[in-house]
Amino acid sequence: MIKFFRRIRQQLLTENNFRKYMIYAIGEIILVVIGILIALQINNWNEGRKEFRKSKALLEEFRRDLARDTIESNLVMGKLARRIKIESWALNLTSYNPRQLDSLELVFFSPYYQLSMTARTFNKLQNSENPNLSGFENLQNNLTKYYTDTKYLLDAYNEEEKHYAFYSEINQVIREKSEIYLSGFPMLPFGKEQSDNLIAFAQSIEGRNYIKENHIHRKGMIKYAKRVKKEAQELIQQINTGLEVEK
Repeated sequence: MIKFFRRIRQQLLTENNFRKYMIYAIGEIILVVIGILIALQINNWNEGRKEFRKSKALLEEFRRDLARDTIESNLVMGKLARRIKIESWALNLTSYNPRQLDSLELVFFSPYYQLSMTARTFNKLQNSENPNLSGFENLQNNLTKYYTDTKYLLDAYNEEEKHYAFYSEINQVIREKSEIYLSGFPMLPFGKEQSDNLIAFAQSIEGRNYIKENHIHRKGMIKYAKRVKKEAQELIQQINTGLEVEK
């Protein structure tokens, strides 16, 4: 092909036909430009396909993260439901006897529960050179909302739960009433004074309000855990639909 154009050029130069030579030269330049544009278009198409395949692989990872979030939500909701049940038992009574001390200790000294969100793939995408899900822009907007707005409120609930468990003034008062049980370590003798103090606190306005505040907070945690689970399931369905359409 190059030899063909070279022969034409040489022939025009030999004929000393400047007008025809200029027309030919302009045509040759146009062909070169068109060739470059086609090459750039092919390169852009190839790069686009690479980014698209990368986005699909990331969506597979997002789907696994979201599945873990649904499992985590179920686990935390189950623990919170058991906690709410024992608090309901305590609030339905107004007085307690020494035989109920084990149950009261569960009310005041059970572990605190936090719901986590698996943001590994989202952070990976945000820290990449091209933080976009090419071809899945609407889905990326929904994922971003989940990992920012929803996570922000979830973190606030977790901090509140941690505060109730460790840092509230009433919690410190409770810990003065009875020693915390920790597996593998001996306990001081649980005498009548300790049991009377815990029962008295549970029957006080301060103690009952503490149980009620925790009770309300944990109901809110269950409600929010359901929201996280619902949003994660909806995103999984959107990912499934998006990947199925693009097969």
